[in-house]
Amino acid sequence: MTSPQHAAPGQTFDSFADFYRNSAYAAFPQEHRTTGSFGATMFRAQHEPLDLIDPPVPEYVFLWDLKGGGCLDIDMGDGIKTTEQVPSNTLHVVPPMTSVYFSVDYSHELTGAALPSVFVDALLEEHKLGPNVFSSFYSRPKSVPRPLALMDAMWRHSNTLGPTANLYLDGVTMQFLALVADHASMSPLAPERPEDDRIAHAIDYIEAHYGEALTIAELAAIACLSPGHFSRTFKATTGEPVWTYVQRRRCERAKEMLLTTQLPIAEIAYRCGFASQSHFTTTFSHQFGVTPGLARNGSIQ
Repeated sequence: MTSPQHAAPGQTFDSFADFYRNSAYAAFPQEHRTTGSFGATMFRAQHEPLDLIDPPVPEYVFLWDLKGGGCLDIDMGDGIKTTEQVPSNTLHVVPPMTSVYFSVDYSHELTGAALPSVFVDALLEEHKLGPNVFSSFYSRPKSVPRPLALMDAMWRHSNTLGPTANLYLDGVTMQFLALVADHASMSPLAPERPEDDRIAHAIDYIEAHYGEALTIAELAAIACLSPGHFSRTFKATTGEPVWTYVQRRRCERAKEMLLTTQLPIAEIAYRCGFASQSHFTTTFSHQFGVTPGLARNGSIQ
């Protein structure tokens, strides 16, 4: 591997857009837009393989890799993390004032949103969310369809002008941040990432899609294994059969929602991927020894 080049050696920048337009990235096709009233900017770009070090910028940068397809190395100062086969439609986040090393060996297309840290940090503090709430996205791209659908809406409406357009875009931006934070909040409950990257990719997918119907064939495809080989490898790697893991994670997420929200139990069952409230009650009771109603009333920690 050749030594990485600094995307903008010796330069400092006031914003992500300023950096992107005036660095080595200027060679790539790109479009920039300003959106809403929070000072957010967005861009779309097409990249060839690259090996670059980006300088710090004063924004949270959310990067949507539309195509995936190859190997990504990323280092935010804590050592290189490698994803050998990046899936399409994944999101990762760069925190403000952080220098980042990127090495990507495939042609890719990005949509990005850069939100000023002053705005994001104030919003997180107001809602009692810590400054590291997005940290599970810092080194590993994740498949998160609902936040990406909102980023797509931000992009599609970003050329609309007027106060009502700004109100709409501000609302979508806040929903986007809430959903990314919600997905990231799964990480404290999640087990350590297994060394087998094939199973790790499947676990990342489960964590992002726990509320949806999942199949062995779907998860096996994420891991690039046959269904039978995937099931055997998953159990050997994690110590649990696939569906035992999935149901446990759904129950743990439901427990968190029971203790921290006022959502009806039927709604929590739906959001956590259970076929019905009765199915949820049976599975939850088996997992924790109490019903969801008793858990909400303080009979579980």
